[in-house]
Amino acid sequence: MVTPLEIKKKEFRRCFRGYDDQEVDNFLDRVAAAVETLLKENDELKGAMDRAEQNISGYQELENALKQAMVFAQKNAQELKENTQREVDVVRREARAAAEAIRQEALQKAETVFEESRRKAEEITLQAHRQAEQSLEAAQRQVDELLQEYRQLKKQVKAFRDQFRSFLEAQLERLDDQEHGMAREMKPVIAEESRGIESSTAEAEPDVGETEPQPETRQLKPIADDKS
Repeated sequence: MVTPLEIKKKEFRRCFRGYDDQEVDNFLDRVAAAVETLLKENDELKGAMDRAEQNISGYQELENALKQAMVFAQKNAQELKENTQREVDVVRREARAAAEAIRQEALQKAETVFEESRRKAEEITLQAHRQAEQSLEAAQRQVDELLQEYRQLKKQVKAFRDQFRSFLEAQLERLDDQEHGMAREMKPVIAEESRGIESSTAEAEPDVGETEPQPETRQLKPIADDKS
């Protein structure tokens, strides 16, 4: 390759009627300067190309690194996704198992509580029946005792009435033997006394749901028997 210095130092042979030396030298100087400029530009371009190639190489390395990083990231993302999915599946299975265990435990507790409640209800019902039967028996005994007392009182009242009737009949027989006028005056008095005694007897008789019929007050003739 011709350098600018070689162009400047180039000498041509002289001949008759040759080129003007000054013009040739001037032209050569211009050519040398142009060549020198071109060479400098060429060197700069080569440097720029070298730098560009270095940059390209660096970019390629960066691209490769990025590609590897992307592949690694995708791989890690896939692995993370798979691991996460596996963990989610495990958590779901464990949650379902725990929920089923809780449900079974709740069912067992509910059955236990229900059975205990049913047993207590049966015990309470049985106890209530027993208490009711005992109460009924006690009430029946009280009723029987009251009826027995009522019957005794009724017998006593009847006996008193019979005795009192006999007494009155005897008194009437005695009065019949007396004078007719004396008997007529005494009959209202005896009748009044009889009514008072009968009224006192009726008030003394206990009221147990069955009312003893009151004897009808009559003029002192033989008093009719009480049909109670």
